[in-house]
Amino acid sequence: MIWWIVIPAVAVAALAYAYWAHGKQSRHLARLFAARAKAYNGDVKAGTFLALPQFRFQRDGRKYFVGAMASGGPNVAGSASRPGFSGPFTFANLELPFDTGREVRILRTDKLDRGLDAIVSAATGGQLPTTGDEIFDLAFRVQASDQAFVRRALDEPLRQKLLNSNPQQLEVSLAGATISVHIDDYVKSAGDLDEMIDIATLLADNCDRS
Repeated sequence: MIWWIVIPAVAVAALAYAYWAHGKQSRHLARLFAARAKAYNGDVKAGTFLALPQFRFQRDGRKYFVGAMASGGPNVAGSASRPGFSGPFTFANLELPFDTGREVRILRTDKLDRGLDAIVSAATGGQLPTTGDEIFDLAFRVQASDQAFVRRALDEPLRQKLLNSNPQQLEVSLAGATISVHIDDYVKSAGDLDEMIDIATLLADNCDRS
């Protein structure tokens, strides 16, 4: 009979802890996002019981949307670099005022799912795009169909920014008019958040020029 008491008690304790952890993280992100939104002249949307805070701003005709999610899962953008990854992640999305008509994905090679990478390499005949920068090409895998665009878009300032970026799981993608920068886990500092926004902005600048 004791199990009829223990099991509900454990479930209640788990829910209480989840609520506490969500609230703690929500308050942390709210403070961080509020400070950055002020710096970028943006607006913060407060967190709820189900959703974490987020902020938006506009600059140079581009729309930025920054937020976080408690769980990725296999079907959520930002968790694709590791199909088994389901932990929290932070994202910075940038919407361009035009459609580039291109799709590009950039992720760290030391964080690749090796099985998936082998399949992609085989499907492309081992001819994945490169930038011509040996150090960068060893550190990052680029998936795209337009080699010339990759070399224009990933110029030296952007490559250096990516190479010097926080060593958390990092993925950058361009899909038409949308640029996304994701890192595993919740963003810890204003510096890391600014870095994500800077990466998205540098790639957007290069899309404008190409």
